[in-house]
Amino acid sequence: MAAIREKALAAGLEHLLAAVEHDCGQALPFAAASFDACYSHMLYCMALPTPRLEALGAEVLRVLRPGGLQIYTVRSTADPDCGAGTSYGDDMCEANGFVVHYFSRDLVERLARGFDLLEVAEFEEGELPRRLFRVTQRKPAV
Repeated sequence: MAAIREKALAAGLEHLLAAVEHDCGQALPFAAASFDACYSHMLYCMALPTPRLEALGAEVLRVLRPGGLQIYTVRSTADPDCGAGTSYGDDMCEANGFVVHYFSRDLVERLARGFDLLEVAEFEEGELPRRLFRVTQRKPAV
């Protein structure tokens, strides 16, 4: 978090940022309808079973304002590491010392409940290359 604060300070944006460390297994510590957008890169790939991911998605939906966007990236079940290593069920397996939750298109759609799913884009990243989805969804306007 210190690095985030330092970068915000260097960019003159510290007054617009509140860096908070939080256990994503718990309710988000923000009031309902407090944010216009939420972005996460690989957060949903943590070793969280699907019901926990559904709860996290519901929390993001709660804290977004009507019309707010959520954009997140996750590793796809088409990723070369998916299925390699030790399986933990629920499309989770250990890859290079980390347990990763891999996403099928069906799981993306399941987690979009309550949102308008705008786009699911496939892309590659890194040397393997890793195969990912970038998901863009909107909280419906009231």
